[in-house]
Amino acid sequence: MAVRCYIPTTLAALAAGLQSVTAVAPDAAAAQLRGDDLDEAEFTAMSIAAALAADEALGSGAESASPRVVVAYDAPSTTGREPLAPGFDALTLTRVDEDRIVSVHLDEASDWEAAIELAAAHGAEAAGDRLGESDLLWYDRTELRDLLRDRT
Repeated sequence: MAVRCYIPTTLAALAAGLQSVTAVAPDAAAAQLRGDDLDEAEFTAMSIAAALAADEALGSGAESASPRVVVAYDAPSTTGREPLAPGFDALTLTRVDEDRIVSVHLDEASDWEAAIELAAAHGAEAAGDRLGESDLLWYDRTELRDLLRDRT
């Protein structure tokens, strides 16, 4: 059985091919959850990954930042786990198989550009806070090649 996890990254890193990444997933106890409880745990894991992706994207400086991306991924159940936060684990993925990507989530271009302007004026923390208030756009994995062509 696969483990649904969320990989925080950037658009540039995704385009280059993801290698040796850390993903966020609900912990093993969440495997017992069903319905809305499971949806809430997965949404929270994705939100944690989105915050980590914003830190990664903005950490290189506003002028060279690449948009944040969260990749929903079905990792093998044998993937190594370590506690990250109460109820959530960090999974270490040595390789990301494109066939296991479920969906890709990233900021709308205008939201990203506004965050970059905010980072330049007020710092990465202010931009990260702004991104935390915005929704990520959802793309099916079959749209990945078109997305990379259009946004990189």
